[in-house]
Amino acid sequence: MSSTIDRPIFFENQILGAADLTATVEHSRGQQARHNRYLHLWGISYGLGLTAEGDEQGGVKFKKITVAAGAAIDGTGREVLVPQPEALSENKFSQLQLTGGLVLADVWFPIFLVGKDQPAQQPPLSTKTCDGSAPSRVEEKYDITFGRPGGARRLDEQEIAKVGDGPGSGGWQILLGFVQWNDDKNKFIDFKYSDGGISRRYAGVQADVVAARGGALEFRTQTTPQAKKPALLLDETGDGLLQFGSLDAQGNLQPVFSVDAKGDVKAKGKIAGAVTPGSVQVQSGIVMDGLLLPLPPGIDPADLDSGKFSLHSHVTPYITAAQAPTTTQPWGAVPLDCFVDSSRRVTCKLRWFRIDAINTFQDRAALCEYTAIVSVPAT
Repeated sequence: MSSTIDRPIFFENQILGAADLTATVEHSRGQQARHNRYLHLWGISYGLGLTAEGDEQGGVKFKKITVAAGAAIDGTGREVLVPQPEALSENKFSQLQLTGGLVLADVWFPIFLVGKDQPAQQPPLSTKTCDGSAPSRVEEKYDITFGRPGGARRLDEQEIAKVGDGPGSGGWQILLGFVQWNDDKNKFIDFKYSDGGISRRYAGVQADVVAARGGALEFRTQTTPQAKKPALLLDETGDGLLQFGSLDAQGNLQPVFSVDAKGDVKAKGKIAGAVTPGSVQVQSGIVMDGLLLPLPPGIDPADLDSGKFSLHSHVTPYITAAQAPTTTQPWGAVPLDCFVDSSRRVTCKLRWFRIDAINTFQDRAALCEYTAIVSVPAT
């Protein structure tokens, strides 16, 4: 394609050739493809889910897998449309000969959707002088095909269109999911949407600014509001309010965290994170002998090891009857050891003795109550 974009123009009494009309169509196609390519991220835009219907042959269970109708945008900006559900072709998979040299146990083969141009069926020859035999349509079709295991890892390495290019004639692979195969029966066994950390991807948006028109901007994980699904809402309430929570059955946000334009934060749960300079962080509770001393939320042990923060700790044996060697005899206990060493490891042991017997005692690991105080310097 040329380095510039040519837009056809017309004048009165002009004789229009086929190239003029084709250029008009191609200009719009190229413009739309560049919009899709540079303002969006390629992937599935609607539908194209997989469904399976179980069946059996010769005592072997298999599944008939169908791709739902839907649409996608490929990496060239081309729209790929599947207008109606289509069953995965077992014959096509078999003809591709993808299983050679593979032990098929727990092996998954990627399913690809590929857009392609195909000349429409050529019209029959006519004796009329104005009729031609060349096709007057190009079908923007698609192909559902398969790849070798691991082939889905190279999807982002597909050839990138040049800046001025339109959608091309197709060929870009869009991952729909993965299938398992039975070589003996030439049947699909199962499907899934992700394998080895590779998943089908959905179309997205490339933008540095996202602006609302009604004074509120909502982010959610589903296209339609669903109860108990998370959502984030930014609106103009009180000069600005950011809220996070889950949706109720009516699609309304039930916030558990919010921050307003003044910086005031409200949270229904515990906040853990960066600590404030010049503060004292405190944590207390019960810990078992041999464990590391728990630190206050947000305190990085590396800051204690480097001397950046200072740790002060206090531990006291926590004696309960449930810790006694047995529950059928009377026992008493005295502390044997209770301290925190330089690596913050807790040692707490009790010496248990029989009250009704002489020289009958046991030394056992125990629980202790602790208080950990971390001093954070102001600078």
